Amino acid sequence: MIEEETSSELPIEALNTVVSDVPITFDNYRSVGDPGVMIFVPNDGVPPFRFKAGGWDLLQSSIDLGPAMRARVAERGFFMCRLNEDQSGWTELDDLPVAST
Repeated sequence: MIEEETSSELPIEALNTVVSDVPITFDNYRSVGDPGVMIFVPNDGVPPFRFKAGGWDLLQSSIDLGPAMRARVAERGFFMCRLNEDQSGWTELDDLPVAST
C-alpha cells in the first residue's frame, strides 16, 4: 500500500504548472533613488513602485530566472530585492520604504 504524502509543500506538478504560466524571459531594473534595489518583471513589463524608486534603469533585458524567482513573479507580477552592501547576496522586498528627505 502506498501512503499519501501529507506534506504542506506543493507537488512538483503543481510547481511546474505555476512556473509554466510565467513568461519565458524577464527584464531586470535598478532603482535610480536607491541603487541597491533591483526588480525583475516579465519582459516588456512595467515595473511597479516607479515614484518610490525614483525611477528604474534597465540593466538587462530578456534574461532567464530560476524557478523560485519565476514563481514569485507569477504570484506578484515582480520580484524585488535589496543587494547586500558586499554584494554577497540579497534580501527580498515586498514593498519599497518611502525615502526620507
